[in-house]
Amino acid sequence: MDQQTTGRVRPGGVGAGLIAVCLWGLAPVATRALVSQLAPLALLTVRQLLAASVLLPWAVPVMRRIAARDMPRFVAAGLLGMIGYNLPVTVGLQWLPASSAGLLLATEPVWVLVLSYVFLGERAGRRVLIGSGVALAGVAVIAGPSAWSSGYGMRAVAGAALVLLATMAFAGYTIVLRPLSERYGPVPATAVSTVAGAVPYLAFAGSVWPLRLSQAGWAELLFLALGSTVAGMLLWNQAIVRGGSARISRLLYLEPVVSVLGAMAFLGERATAAVLIGGVLVLTGVLIAAAGPRRSAGRRPGPVRGR
Repeated sequence: MDQQTTGRVRPGGVGAGLIAVCLWGLAPVATRALVSQLAPLALLTVRQLLAASVLLPWAVPVMRRIAARDMPRFVAAGLLGMIGYNLPVTVGLQWLPASSAGLLLATEPVWVLVLSYVFLGERAGRRVLIGSGVALAGVAVIAGPSAWSSGYGMRAVAGAALVLLATMAFAGYTIVLRPLSERYGPVPATAVSTVAGAVPYLAFAGSVWPLRLSQAGWAELLFLALGSTVAGMLLWNQAIVRGGSARISRLLYLEPVVSVLGAMAFLGERATAAVLIGGVLVLTGVLIAAAGPRRSAGRRPGPVRGR
C-alpha cells in the first residue's frame, strides 16, 4: 500500500529521495564537464555497461520469470531510457550549459502528461493544459534568442532541441515501464530495462579502450554510472516505498535547482536573466500541470525513475 494512503511515512524516505534528486540534478553538470574529455558515445558506452553490470543481480532473477509478452516492452523501455534519453542529453550537453539543460529536463512531467493523453487516453484538465503552456513558454525563453548569444549559436539551439527530445523519450520510457513496475516491482523492472538498454552499447565496447581521462574525469564517469544511474535509482525506489509516491515525487521539483546551483559551483556558469526567467516559468508550469486533475480508466501508479 502506498504510504500516502495511510498518512504514515517510514523513516529514511525523504532523505533517500533528496539524495537521489541531488544525484540526478548533478548528472548534467558531470556530463557537461566530461564531454570535453570523452566523446558522447564512448562516455555512454562505459557508463551504461558499468551500470548494467552492477544492476545484474537485480535483473537476472526477474529475467528468469518474465512472461514472453512482456519482453518486447522491457526492450522498448530500455531503448527509450538508455539510448533515447541518455544519448541526446549527452550530445546536447556539448553545446548547452548544464544549468539550461537541467531546467529543460524539468519538463519531463509535462511530456508524460502529453503522451498519456495521446496514447493512453488520459484526459487533461484545464490546469494541465495551462501548466503545459507555461512550461513550454519557459522552454522558449531558455532556448530562444539568448542561446544564440551564448557563444555557441546554432549549436546551442541544437543542444536544447536534443535535450527536449530526450525528455520526450524519457516520458515514453516512464509510460512503457509503468505496468512492468507494477507487475515485477519497481527496482527489478528498472534493473532489467537498464540491462536491456545497455546491450546495444556492447557493439562499441572494443573501441573505447584505453580510456585516457584525468582523475577528475574518472570521478565524473564513476559518479554518472554508479551515482546517478545505480544509486539514484535504488535510493529513489526506496524513498517511494518508505514515503509514498505522492509525497516523494514532489522532491523532483528540486532537481533543476540542484542542476543550476551545481553548474554555478562546479563549472563556473552564470545564471543569465533568460535562464532564471525561463526556469521560473518551467517550474511554475510543471507545478500547475501536476496539480491539475486527470481522468483515466485505470489507476495511476507512482513514477518510475531510472537514470
